[in-house]
Amino acid sequence: MGKQRITVCLPPVGPDRLKQAIGQAMAPFWYDREDRPHPDWVGEWSYWFISGAGCLFDVLPGHEDDPRLVRHDDWTDPPEDLPPSRCHGGPRGILELDTPRAAEARRAGDTWMAYQAFSDCYPPAFPFHHFAERARALEPERAREAAVTAFREQPLIQAIEADPALEERFTSDPVLHFDVDLETYVARHVAAVLPTPALLTLDGRWVEGGGPEYERMFNACLDGLPADTMVVRVLYHS
Repeated sequence: MGKQRITVCLPPVGPDRLKQAIGQAMAPFWYDREDRPHPDWVGEWSYWFISGAGCLFDVLPGHEDDPRLVRHDDWTDPPEDLPPSRCHGGPRGILELDTPRAAEARRAGDTWMAYQAFSDCYPPAFPFHHFAERARALEPERAREAAVTAFREQPLIQAIEADPALEERFTSDPVLHFDVDLETYVARHVAAVLPTPALLTLDGRWVEGGGPEYERMFNACLDGLPADTMVVRVLYHS
């Protein structure tokens, strides 16, 4: 049990009816609903709040004063004072989805290029699973220790572990993380910018997941919505 966020897609609705509309969309997935589809049915949430802290939307420039934008946060106390360029949700057509994806594309591209330049200064390295496979014949505890030792003996890994900033940027298993071409690496990171752990679609489907397939679905769903569809970040307790 814990809190996580869902992106809720709704038909056009004004500010005065937004919470009611979210409640109606979320209602079929409430733990305590009385008309359960079957005896073993389990719901998704026990309570929820409008809140996009940590996953706010950008506002399309020129639409900062649109009254349909959602800027109140039911969870944060005191409420966060958002700049005009940010919101918890609003009509799909006035949310700027491409700018954060473009910024991430630039950042990811720079990181991939930086890693290639850095790793070229060292002998070729192997990912951790390479050493884990080689140590499988040993007892479990000894296998793990042997794999970690062999992995960390590589000059590239030693150089990265010696600098916390490099380890944060390149990860602790960089060969695995960067084992794709530039285009694939950038696409992977761009796809992860907008998704929340769950999505409530316009046709009433609750979808949870992770990984590339879910992220592609999430982005395609938002990109394909009618411009007047309300898209709102919601924090719920599961």
